[in-house]
Amino acid sequence: MLVSFIFVVAGLTTPNPSAVSGESVLNDAEAARGILRITRHPFLWGLSLWALVHVIANGDVAALLLFGSLLALCLAGTRSIDAKRRRTYGDRWERFAAATSNVPFMAIKEGRNRLELGEIGWQRLGIAVALYLAMLHFHAKIFGVSPLF
Repeated sequence: MLVSFIFVVAGLTTPNPSAVSGESVLNDAEAARGILRITRHPFLWGLSLWALVHVIANGDVAALLLFGSLLALCLAGTRSIDAKRRRTYGDRWERFAAATSNVPFMAIKEGRNRLELGEIGWQRLGIAVALYLAMLHFHAKIFGVSPLF
């Protein structure tokens, strides 16, 4: 789950051409920096991981409907955003997409990018860890279920 929080925090705080009003990043010489080296859709992948863990942990029909539909929406959303950006920004998007991947770590695995954890930023990692620890602490109080047992 910590990875989910890192993806969400970094995704919300990193300029990204796949986000609303983020297209100016496509003009940068190296648009794929930080968390975008790992995936061009960090927020949606963070939310996907969170939803998947909750489907597995809960295992009931209500959880499957809630978290499963959120998971499906996030995964379909990454493909939908890619298609819209490709149509709208053409070659600029294609250059960015060639250096990144939808699926986390795929561009790194394929040699199209490299892992630079320092670019994500210690502040982002610190915020993600703090939010994760806060959620662990307050989860039972807020939702009535311990996330650890």
